[in-house]
Amino acid sequence: MPLFMTQAIVIRSLNYGESDKIITFFTRDYGKLKGIAKGARRSRKRFQNALSLFSHLRLHFFDKEGMGLVRAESCDILHSFPRMKADLQKILYGNYYLELVNEMAGEREGNPEAFELLLSFLSNLEEMETQETHLRLFEIRMLSLFGYRPNMKRCHLCKKDLENLKETPTVFFSLEKGALICDRCSKIRNHLIPLSLGTARLIETISQMELQQIHRWRFTPQALSESEELLPRFIQYQLGKELKSLKVLRKMAR
Repeated sequence: MPLFMTQAIVIRSLNYGESDKIITFFTRDYGKLKGIAKGARRSRKRFQNALSLFSHLRLHFFDKEGMGLVRAESCDILHSFPRMKADLQKILYGNYYLELVNEMAGEREGNPEAFELLLSFLSNLEEMETQETHLRLFEIRMLSLFGYRPNMKRCHLCKKDLENLKETPTVFFSLEKGALICDRCSKIRNHLIPLSLGTARLIETISQMELQQIHRWRFTPQALSESEELLPRFIQYQLGKELKSLKVLRKMAR
């Protein structure tokens, strides 16, 4: 059985039996991996208490073709994010990041950009105060990286380009189509979410943005309000369920 090594972030952890753990890792090279860590709850030498949520690791694991679970052999802690784990609001933000990745990522589908984005946003939580803007930035980029990117370039029905819709301040978004609907075409569609042209342009721009630039971006109050209304609903529609961590975040905000 060959031994592999990769960087990984622990996105889910469950106790199994008397001494084992079932861990879901999001890895840089292999995407989402589910594995068993034998004796993890007893062995300090092999796992060094490293298998808690959010931990950024250098993971050594065995994998055999046809097996559902990999076998975690050992790991080295690269980042444990202690300041983040000591702040309830940051933990809630981090839980949302992890759950979003867990639900969107396919098994064993490598996505290095998504890994780097998650690591960057966890590091951001460690160093900075929480901001609603960060949630929206993370949602937009993860939607794009995992193939759920909303089409904000042109009207889905008449194909009119976004830049040629300046005569109307409002456009609409169809959850069903995952696409923009112009004001004229909206008369023949139901269940649309209104938003401004500025917010549509912002989402389109961020969808294509490089990781190095993303944390510098700022939302206007209107864009933040409109994207908060649109993006979680679009994610819920795509995944077929509301994420538990988002419900907790909203409850805390109220």
